[in-house]
This record gives sequence, structure tokens and C-alpha cells, in this order.
Amino acid sequence: MADYSQLMDLEKTKKAPVSPAPVQKLPSPQSSNRSTTQSTHQSTKRLTKRSINHSIDAGNKILDKPKAFYITQRLNQHIDDAVRYFQEEHNIKKADRSIIINAILDNEAYWTEEALDLLVDRVISQLTHRLTNR
Repeated sequence: MADYSQLMDLEKTKKAPVSPAPVQKLPSPQSSNRSTTQSTHQSTKRLTKRSINHSIDAGNKILDKPKAFYITQRLNQHIDDAVRYFQEEHNIKKADRSIIINAILDNEAYWTEEALDLLVDRVISQLTHRLTNR
């Protein structure tokens, strides 16, 4: 499972040539293995190209309209704790949830195919959890 330290290590070793992680195939009928793997790879490639193009075009421009998404209670608590930490320990009174999230996620090393490959198990786990708990 990928965590923040693994992503930071990936960023530090970004200069060294890295071979892509092997694509993990889920058990499925033989005929759909190739199409699933191929479409996943193509989707990831499009996502990576789109994020690179977006960062070049948009730079640091903030979207006019807030984007919403679901997060876990644990992640919500971590974000609240981070905001409180920056406000109290570093006296950055203007720090808010949006600033914290942008500071954490605005790192090109997190959006490479290698970094995204490190998240596959966690993404599948969260999808499975979401499907089984509703």
C-alpha cells in the first residue's frame, strides 16, 4: 500500500530512470483481461497527459467554483488537525482546508504513472469498501 512517505521517496528518486510498475490483472475471463488492462492503461495515460496539460495551462489559477468530493471521517479529522496545527503552531491564521489540500496535492510527482500505480491497491480497496458498506 502506498503512503505519503513512499510518494515522497518517489519524488526524491524522480531523476533516476524508473521502470513502470507491472500492471496487476484482476482474475477475470481470458477474453476480457486484455481489454481491461489496455483500457486501464489508456485511461491512466489520458489522465496523466490531462493533468500535465492542465498544470501547464492553468498554473496556479484557482477554480472559480468549489469542487466537492466524499472523504472518510478519518481524512476529515486529519485535515482539521492540519488546519489547526498551521493556525496555532505556525500562526498562519489564514490557513484553511482548501489551502492544506492544495499544498498536499499540488506536487507533480504524485501524478505520474509510477505514483498512480502505487495507489492501485488503495483505490480498489476503497471502491470495494464503498460497494460493500452501502
